[in-house]
Amino acid sequence: MDCYREESLGVRLFTRVRFVLGRLSRVAREVPSSGRILDLGCGHGLFTNLLALESPSRSILGIEPSVTKLAVARRSSHGIPNVRYLEGRIDVVSEKGFRAITILDVLYLLPDEQKLAVLQRCRELLADDGVLILKTNDTHPRWKYGVVRLEEQLAVRVIGFTYGGEIHFRGVSEYLSLLKTAGFETQVERIDGWLPVPHRLFICHPIT
Repeated sequence: MDCYREESLGVRLFTRVRFVLGRLSRVAREVPSSGRILDLGCGHGLFTNLLALESPSRSILGIEPSVTKLAVARRSSHGIPNVRYLEGRIDVVSEKGFRAITILDVLYLLPDEQKLAVLQRCRELLADDGVLILKTNDTHPRWKYGVVRLEEQLAVRVIGFTYGGEIHFRGVSEYLSLLKTAGFETQVERIDGWLPVPHRLFICHPIT
């Protein structure tokens, strides 16, 4: 959290809460300890920084469409040599052969056809022996889904802290179908534990 000590109180609070509630340390365990990593929708750079600081053998590229968040990410990563950023969405990435691609709490902002397009592009950018790490929320149990839906409606529509205009939550079965269509075989893990939000972790390997 020291990376954000010079930021506004709102950013500092948001990153602290997200680090805990987002189970970022748990997700990071699935990311290879070396090689080129693409963090799609990196936001303030919180997960990007975590990956970079955990292993200097990783080279992380963060992609973010929000200019405001990207500015925070770049400031927070100052002095961390194995991090760089691009403004935009996945279509700005021209490199291929990534060892891993991570997408954390992003796809719920996209309708299904855009979800699929992103996943298909990830398959093109990923090395054949690479891994796609997708974290999102399930629609069950219903009470946890209700909590996360209210939380995201506030973040997206009321506070405007999350980039996007609509919310498109889907359940595990829908994501598995999209991932299969995009060319992945997938293992799903529940990582919510005691948290009041239905976190699911999709560990996806390309079908070759």
